[in-house]
Amino acid sequence: MRKMILILVVISSLATGGILAIMAADLGRYRPPTPAWFTGTTEDKVQKLGLIQPSYADLMLWNGIRLNELFAAGISGKTEYAKLQAKKIEETLEKAALVDPTRRGGIEGLLSANYPGLIQAIDSKRADEFQAAFGKLYASCVTCHVNHGVPFYPLIPTTSISPITSGSLELWQEIQKHLRQEQEKKIQQEREKK
Repeated sequence: MRKMILILVVISSLATGGILAIMAADLGRYRPPTPAWFTGTTEDKVQKLGLIQPSYADLMLWNGIRLNELFAAGISGKTEYAKLQAKKIEETLEKAALVDPTRRGGIEGLLSANYPGLIQAIDSKRADEFQAAFGKLYASCVTCHVNHGVPFYPLIPTTSISPITSGSLELWQEIQKHLRQEQEKKIQQEREKK
């Protein structure tokens, strides 16, 4: 009988200990805080959510990067990538018009004046047509900046930051050759020190 009571005490102690261990583990688990924009009334949530969205300046910065990629893709004959960048610029400009409705007219004018010809020039796969259409788009960008008193103008694209447009087998081989030469130079310098 004593043995039976001892077994019950041990089993209940183990069960209690197991339950307490599980509870302690649950208490120590990280729970992310509720985001500020997720609290309050629907109107409060919308207003707070609007504060964390990209600003007009952020959207224009993204467009600048895409403009650069568009140019690099267009002159290198990467038509699908150029069309993607053109579409993304258009989408970002439409978002910008929502963020700052006072600029909607200029944005719509820029798109309607440039986009049909730009897409046709990309589809033509002719560098001269693309450069002319891109030049017209670029001039429209600068005009918009001037009209809105923006103190800087879009940079004229020179190189791409994307491996899709900047990459080539020859360039990759040249980079690898340069890296090997630098490594050999370091090894030679280390040998000379010894």
